[in-house]
Amino acid sequence: MIHAHSPNMRAHAARFFCRTGVLFALMVLLVIPSAPARTQETGDSLNRIARLESAISDYTEALSERDRDSRLAGFARAERGFASVTEDGLDSVSLWTNLGNAAFQAGHAGHAVLAYHRALRLDPDASTARQNLGTVRSSLPNWVPRPGATDGLLGTFDPSRVPRATQILASSVAFFAMALFVAVSVRHRKGAWRGLALLAGGAWAVTAFTLSAPEDEARRALAIITAEEVPARSADSSLSTLALPEPLPAGVEVTLLDVREDWTRVRLANGRDVWIRSASVTSVDR
Repeated sequence: MIHAHSPNMRAHAARFFCRTGVLFALMVLLVIPSAPARTQETGDSLNRIARLESAISDYTEALSERDRDSRLAGFARAERGFASVTEDGLDSVSLWTNLGNAAFQAGHAGHAVLAYHRALRLDPDASTARQNLGTVRSSLPNWVPRPGATDGLLGTFDPSRVPRATQILASSVAFFAMALFVAVSVRHRKGAWRGLALLAGGAWAVTAFTLSAPEDEARRALAIITAEEVPARSADSSLSTLALPEPLPAGVEVTLLDVREDWTRVRLANGRDVWIRSASVTSVDR
């Protein structure tokens, strides 16, 4: 037996198909425009991976190259490859360490020191970066001011990386210990209480000095000379007298003090202040 469709059923069916069509159209409008963005993002990621793999391959091949010029060229290609990946915003200890290794092998000591410091900013305990930094330092001329002999243990320690609350706690403990030892030494004049009070006072002075500086100022101050053969001047002018008899080589670590247009005043590791061209020095903080 055949049943005819009623007008109400036909109207419901028409509304159903109409709503379905509208929803489908909205889905198309929402999904299709986002597809190229996802495709581009995937393409960029694959491109970075390809550049990273190419840099690793160039570095490996350069290690086995016997010809000096070919070795330098290979390491320079690897350096550019690693650097291009960091310019994309990738930030890791291994990436910066690899960049430093390639730069040093390519003869670019300044960029090598810069890369190792950036690795140590991410992880102060990165032993490979710290050890290789020491190797580059030792390759600089003997007259070049550099961090002291204890720098192997303390030179890469960055007080600004210690949480502010921890710094305050350490300063408070040192002050309390100093006051306690002073009180004990007054009551018991014999013994090493006065010496302990002096040690605690010194520790308190150091922590208090660290707290007195604005946060992150120490981090912003560290910079590396990345240009070759940089004359050090006594003032911010190319007509001023030379502050050092020899130009500073790439790889020298300095503290940024002042910037005046094309000139920057820096402090060397021996405490001496000199002026150099701003374009010749690069801050560790990007």
